[in-house]
Parts: sequence; C-alpha cells; structure tokens
Amino acid sequence: MKTLERRRPGALPPEYSSFVDRRTQLAAARTALGETRLLTLLGPGGVGKTRFAIRLSQSVRKLYPAGLWFIDLSGVSATGSVVDEVNRIVGAQGVSGDGAESIAQFFGDGRGLLVLDNCEQVVDQCAELVSGILLECPGISVIATSRALLRIAPERVFQVEPLEPPDPNRETLSPAVSLFLDRSASVLPDPSVAELEAIAEICRRLDGMPLAIELAAARVRVISPAQILERLAEPLGFLSSGHRDLPDRQQTIRAAITWSYDLCTDVERGLLRRMSVFVGSWELDAVEWMCGSEGNELPLDIVQSLLDKSIILRRPSNDVVYFGMLDTVRRFGIEQSTPDELQEARSRMRDWYLARLARLEAEWYGPNQAYWLALTRTELPNIRAALEFCIASGDAQSAARLLITGWRVVWQAHGRTDELYRWALRVLELGIPQTPEGAQLLTMLGVFALGKGEAEPGMQRIAQAEALAEQLDDDYSRALVLHVRALVSRGPGSLELLYEALRLEGGSTANPARSNLEETIAIVEYGLGDEAAAERRREALIARSVRAGESFETAFMLTNSGTIATRKGDFESAIRMLRQALSLNQNLENPFAIAMAEETLADAAAGARDFVRAATLLGITDGVGGSGGVMASFVPNARGFRAAIIEPTVAALGVRAYEAAYARGRALTEAEGIAYGLGAQLPGGSAARPSSAGVGGLSARESQVAALVGQGLTDRQIADRLVISRRTAEGHVANSLTKLGFTSRAQLAAWSRRPDAMSG
Repeated sequence: MKTLERRRPGALPPEYSSFVDRRTQLAAARTALGETRLLTLLGPGGVGKTRFAIRLSQSVRKLYPAGLWFIDLSGVSATGSVVDEVNRIVGAQGVSGDGAESIAQFFGDGRGLLVLDNCEQVVDQCAELVSGILLECPGISVIATSRALLRIAPERVFQVEPLEPPDPNRETLSPAVSLFLDRSASVLPDPSVAELEAIAEICRRLDGMPLAIELAAARVRVISPAQILERLAEPLGFLSSGHRDLPDRQQTIRAAITWSYDLCTDVERGLLRRMSVFVGSWELDAVEWMCGSEGNELPLDIVQSLLDKSIILRRPSNDVVYFGMLDTVRRFGIEQSTPDELQEARSRMRDWYLARLARLEAEWYGPNQAYWLALTRTELPNIRAALEFCIASGDAQSAARLLITGWRVVWQAHGRTDELYRWALRVLELGIPQTPEGAQLLTMLGVFALGKGEAEPGMQRIAQAEALAEQLDDDYSRALVLHVRALVSRGPGSLELLYEALRLEGGSTANPARSNLEETIAIVEYGLGDEAAAERRREALIARSVRAGESFETAFMLTNSGTIATRKGDFESAIRMLRQALSLNQNLENPFAIAMAEETLADAAAGARDFVRAATLLGITDGVGGSGGVMASFVPNARGFRAAIIEPTVAALGVRAYEAAYARGRALTEAEGIAYGLGAQLPGGSAARPSSAGVGGLSARESQVAALVGQGLTDRQIADRLVISRRTAEGHVANSLTKLGFTSRAQLAAWSRRPDAMSG
C-alpha cells in the first residue's frame, strides 16, 4: 500500500474546488507584486482573498526558488503571538535567537515568498513582524490577506473585488453566475432560461460576493433559484450552513460580517449603524450631516478607518468620491441598531435630502447641471428610502416636499414620471398636505390625469390645487395652476393666463427646475399663429440659458424648436437644432435626454422621407432609453408621438426593411448611436444621408466638429466621437477656421459657444 506523503509545514493549501475566472485581477496583482515586497490583498469578508492569494502564489512560484510559505493566522487571537505561530508552522524554533530573530535567520538571504493569511485581528503584530522580515531578509517578499491595512511604509494595497455581476447586455456568463452554476452543478446541471435569470438576479443582489454566492448555491439542493431569490429579502439568516471544514466565520454571512464588526471601535460601529439606513452610495458630506456635532473624532477619520477595514467600500465615480456598503453589511448594520437609533438616523437622512434637493433647485439653472444629474442618478435609492420613511411615518408634508422639489430633475429629467405618479398617489393616501407642496402635488397629478385622457379627474385635481393655493395665499402654486389651465385651453385667452402666471412668479421663471413657463408662452404664441414672437422669445431664452452656463433646459428648448420646425416642414433647421440638443445632452451624460433627442431626430428624418435613418434612430433610441418611446414618458400628452413616426416609416420601407434598420440601430453602442445622430456613418461603412444644413457658412459636419472643439475635445477625441479618421477631423477644423476667418482653435471654440452660433 502506498504511503501518503504528508504536506510540508507552511505549504500552500490544496484547492478542492474550481477557481472561477479572475484573470484580469490576477494579472494586475502579479504586476503589483513585481513592484513591491509587501502586497496586501485587501477586501471584505467573503470576497475570496485567501483563494486569490493561493492562486496568485501558485502563478509566481517559479520566481521564488527559496520556496513559498503559507501561514493561516485566523486561529491567533488578539492576545496571542503571531511570531510564535509563524515559528511553529515553518519550523524555525530550533534557530537561535528570540522569535523574530529566529524567523529572520530561517529565511536568510534566499528569494522566497511568505503568505500571511487573515491578518486583521492581529494587524499590529503582523505589521511589526513584516517590517522586521523585509529589513533583515532582502530576498523575501510578503503577501498579506487582510480586512484591514498593515499601515507600514513598504505596503502596497491591492483591492480584491467581488466577482463581476451579470450584465443584461452581454450573452456570456459572468464570473458570478459561473461560480453559482459550478457550485450547484450536481443538482442543477442544465438550468432553464428562467432559472438562469433568477440566478443572475441572485448574483446581483449578493453584489458578486463569492462566499454569499456559494452559500446561496448550496440551497439549490432544497429549493429552486426563484425561491432562493424570494428569501434573499432576509439574507443574514438565509445564507448559512457552509461546509463544516471551513472556519466558523465562513459558515454564515452573519458570522463573516460579525468578525469584521468586532474589529471596529465603538465610534466606528456607531457610524456603520447610522449610515446603514442609506440604501445606495453616499458622500463624505452626508456622513458629516449624519454625525452633526457629536463626538470628538472627525467623520473623515472614521470613514478612512472603516474603508481601511473593508467595512465600507469606495464606489466608482467621476468627480465625487462615493462610499457604500455591501447589501449584507448594510442589513447587518440595521440589525445591530436599536429602534431609537434607526428612527434618529432615518430622520437625519430625510432632512439631508430635503436640504440636498433644495440646494439642487437653487443651483439647477447654471453650470452645475452635470453634477446634479449624476448625483440624482447615483443617490436615487437613498431618495426613495427617505420617501418610504416619510410615508411609513405618516409624514405627508415632508414626502410632498421631497417629490415636488425634485420633480423636474430627479424624476422627469431621467424619464421616471410614472414612478413619480405612483409616489404622489401614495403620499395623498395619507391626506392632502396643507402646504404649497401639497397644492403643487395636486397640480402635478392633474397634469398626469389629463395626459392620460382622464379629463374629469384631472380637472378635479386642478380645482383642488387652486382652492388650496388660494387658502395658503401662495403665488407660485397659483402660477402653476394658471400654467396648466392655459395648456388645457390653448385658446386666445391662454396667453393672458400665462402672462398672469409669469407676473405671480415675479416676472421670470422662479423655479426653472420645475416650470418652463416662458417656453410654454413661446409654444402658445406659435400655436396662435404669432410665429415671429415665438421665435424671438425662444431665441432670447436660449441666449439667457447660454449666458448662465446652462445646458439641460437649453437642450429641451432646442428639442421643442426642432419639433416645431419639423411640423412646419423645415427639416434642415429641425435636424440642425436637434443635433445641437443631442450634443448638449451628451455633455450632461444623461441617457434619457440623449434618447429623447434621438427620438425627435427620428421624427424629423421621417418628415424628410429619410425613412431608413428614421428607423435606425428609433432603434438607437430604444437601445439607450428603453422600448416604447421616451417622449411619451417625459410628456404625458405625447403618447401618440412614436406611432406617428413608425406608421409612415413602415409604410414606406415595408416591415422587413424597417425591422432590419431598427435592429441595426438597436445594436449600436451609445457612443456609436450619438455619432450617427450627429450625422456620422454607420459602423461598417453604410453612409447616412447627411443634411446640408450648416451654421455660419459651415457644412453640417463642420458645424458638429466646431461644437466639439467648443467642448474642449482634441482632434483624436473628435474623430473617436464621430467615427471618422483623425486626419478627417483635422481637415474639418482647418476648413472651419478658413471659412470663419479665424487663426486659432480658441477662436473657433469661443464662436461655437455663442448663442447666435448655436441657433444658426
């Protein structure tokens, strides 16, 4: 009988299950290890640091001829000795000197790799030992896995990320789903489409965390993926029953989080509990608000410490640093909080967003719109949580303030008007708030009802709003009611109603984030036949917006102008203005507004009988904004807008040709779709029929290039944006300079930003 060979002390542990693909992360970690002698693999419990460290060590073992040693420190308590444990495992006790010296003598001058696993509970001892080894043993490198930083000078940190969650736009399986399928293969060898969809949602809910996914996959022996998904409403109790040979902290999700929670100070635990009421990401400003003037420690220091301990995570963002928690950690924080703590934290969060949205409205009509749009996308889950708290508390007044203050930006600008409508109905179930926001909420619900063709219920809401506005003696609420009545009547008296509304607002739009009153006046002037007055008013509004550094409302007005030009049959002007709107919306990185500009461009293309372009643009629109049409979701009374484009387009092309063009547009990336909307060729060489419309004597393409120069783009970036060669982009810039008599890009950029350049 063959004698089993015993594993040498300190050898890398064997792997008993497959290692799900993390090739990109492993390659980056190998590069980092080649540039440092101490690489700390940092990450929350359950992210897979140990398995990652083992696989990383295996991939580089040839670089360390003196050997690899793996030391699991999870069994060493805070009062135990790391030095003694390392001595015991590597067998260095017989070397002369004290513990640390014996370890240094054991490793000597050889080139080797030491892996210290689970350093967090003895992080100070690990830091001291590693400092000594790096100093005394120049050939030794160290990989440390930890939920907390060692905080010594040679340390380089590598963040071990969760597995990539499923992407609905990709057909290939994500690593997170692959892990679930691998661990459940014996029970679920051939999952159905419905089961795969449930598994994908499970992996998204669990933030791609390997331990949580493995614990969930183990439940497939008893219940289906759909049933697992239902039970994830309470994940801390459900995700348990791990393998018996795993450490206790990996037997359940609650144990894994508790292990980290116990490493925190009382102040850190308090902040974790307080911030757990935030469902989504949050900024440092929010932490400072939630802390108020309590305690002696700076919120910045507490956040830094929680980040270093992998309790909170830094979320990707452009210009603002956001933080957040894994959903299981957030739920643990809720679980650890007392009812009084939760009430106080949720009240503070409600007040934070009341103040936040008030500031948004005050600053909206200016140069900070990209910031506010990005913020409302990122922090929408928190705004929803604040609304839920208000409704659960019976606080209709605060809920109405949250809805009304964010009406235009949080909901309309992102195409969420249906959700806004549902929230408004829930608020009114508590009773009508006897506040200006209550009157404005009634007005908004009236507008929605009218847009759905429900004339009588809509006018009843308007009458209620009018009565409450008079009772409160609130001019802005009166103005809003008059605005709606003018839109309903559309007769000769509607202008008088709008002028009176403008007077009540103080002579100009008081809240442009909510009410485009002057734009409505221009629309009514046009409808009553005074096209010259409407054009003058719109040009003045656009010029005013440009001076203020504003983009969103300008793009909205250009979209309106383009739609009007389409109705007049002036398709070249329409396409020019709609492309300008698309360019502005692109700068704001607002997918919904981009889709709205592309859909109105499809309308203009159909009017110009460029039906292939119209069908392609509809496909692009739905790829960005979702099927069904975006105009209908932004303007409730525009529900026939999409049909008016599709019907003549299908009639002209036939069903098969329409579907082919639509499918091609739908398959484009957002950047390709924007480039096509701006007049570029389709990828693959199929030329779009360019419009001859230009600005200031420039061709359509030269106008587009000039606008991009005004945005600060280089020739290479312009080429990438418009899907053309760099040499072509350079030629367009040179031609534009010649035609306009300029000698520098700065002059061209300044010209392209002028109101008269924009409006043509």
